[in-house]
Amino acid sequence: KQWYQRRVRGFRNRDKMLVLTLLYLIPASLAYDCTKVNGIEGACGLKLHQITLAGSRLSGCGAYGQMYYWSGGSAPACYYATQDKTITEQLEMGIRAFDFDISYIHKSQESLPYWEEGPVIASIGSSAVAYSRSLRMALIEIRDFLNKNRDEVLSMQIANYYPRTREIRDHLLRTMTPLFDSVFGPEDSDGVQLTFYSTLRPLSHMIENNERMVLYLNKDMWGHELIDYRVHPLTQFESENSHYNYYDCHTYEPRRLAEEILKIDGINKRNIRLVVHWWLSNGSGCISTMGATCIDVADRLEVVWDEVMSGTHLHRPINVVVADYVRPPLVEVVKRLNKKAVEFYKTKPW
Repeated sequence: KQWYQRRVRGFRNRDKMLVLTLLYLIPASLAYDCTKVNGIEGACGLKLHQITLAGSRLSGCGAYGQMYYWSGGSAPACYYATQDKTITEQLEMGIRAFDFDISYIHKSQESLPYWEEGPVIASIGSSAVAYSRSLRMALIEIRDFLNKNRDEVLSMQIANYYPRTREIRDHLLRTMTPLFDSVFGPEDSDGVQLTFYSTLRPLSHMIENNERMVLYLNKDMWGHELIDYRVHPLTQFESENSHYNYYDCHTYEPRRLAEEILKIDGINKRNIRLVVHWWLSNGSGCISTMGATCIDVADRLEVVWDEVMSGTHLHRPINVVVADYVRPPLVEVVKRLNKKAVEFYKTKPW
């Protein structure tokens, strides 16, 4: 009997050790439970293309203060700066979609503020280009914020590069993956990572696996063997944003904007994100003045959201709202939209 009891105790102790060993082997990222996403409770079961992200246009242009022409001369903020908050300040405000146009800088002895070898953030105008700071600086701010805030997910896009030459494209292809690895570490590193499952799995997968960033790349760079396989092609529906027609933030009838969105060919393809440009491309004022005009009427976005949700037979939402000189009212509207999305998809799940 005593021999049997010792054997039983031995098995029990061995089982306890096995359980402890298995728990030890489980990565910390897998042990995290999703309870909310971007501050919205109940959103863990939704997918990325069922929620809305507040975004900043050309997020790094103006975020580091003065911008410069290639010659070193100061570029006027009135025409080139689209933001006046740092990347960290935008994140703390609630911005969760970032937009970067970039160029490439070669190694040099130059000492201009933007001169760091590798990809650099740029504002590409019709007649000139203004340079901000290294893309690396923005990525570090994003990494540090996300590692401190485990319930947040965001997207980044690199839509344009300058100049559009094969040489610059090849330099960017060669340096993009090493740049992201240098900031976030290679795949399976500790800390936040890119995700491949932006459309296939719920947001809880992104949160619990710590794969909380979605990166969209210009089609010239996506799919190349030098680019991380987790990167997504920049394919999206976009709204009009001209100052001189009815289909922008300036209109007094936001349903007109929704009507134009609903006319977009293929708008019911819900896995392709819908981006609403809540900024003005034309006008006599500075970008900051026109940006303030759009922020002042951010509440109208809710009408656009409602019309698009009811007007598409698959009930798809707006996915990203992009603005100049972002402010809290934009974020507050987006939070309301996401709370409505949680309630809507409870009764009408995809």
